[in-house]
Amino acid sequence: MSWSDDVGEIEQWLSKTSAEKDPAARKKQAEQIYAIWKDAVASAIRRAPNTLFVCAAGNSNSDAAFLGDVPASLKLPNLITVGAVDQAGEETYFTSYGPTVLLDADGFRVESYVPGGTRMKLSGTSMASPNVVNLAAKLIALDPSLTPEQTIALMRQGADTSPDGRLHIINPKATVALLHPAP
Repeated sequence: MSWSDDVGEIEQWLSKTSAEKDPAARKKQAEQIYAIWKDAVASAIRRAPNTLFVCAAGNSNSDAAFLGDVPASLKLPNLITVGAVDQAGEETYFTSYGPTVLLDADGFRVESYVPGGTRMKLSGTSMASPNVVNLAAKLIALDPSLTPEQTIALMRQGADTSPDGRLHIINPKATVALLHPAP
């Protein structure tokens, strides 16, 4: 999932589309809409406990949980929020972070296809998230009995943790080896 919404964004939409002219009233309406939206997204993910959801943390260089970005601020057993690092494993200047960001992956100048088949180097947590999806798919292909929680636990256990404990950079080789430990 490569999208997010917060109260401020809904308030901005309302400023352009609502007949309400009072900013305080629009803000209250935005908070009400946001609460409904957040609950609906969380409920939809909860109602699919056997599905692993992967979402981008966001590119605001701030705490996704504090901002309340949906879905990145949600803490659910079948949801992984992904931050971005560069090819050297350093946190990018733009990545969102925080307690809901469980894993990090390369999201800096990642070669990507755009409509029409052109290739470009793009950066963002939306570029990092597919790397986590790829690893999860490999794990599940190797062991179809894995639950979302088990898949997340394996990826976290196999990840390379930064010295300060803030980053958990996926390590596909180490993670896959956890499925078939050496004798």
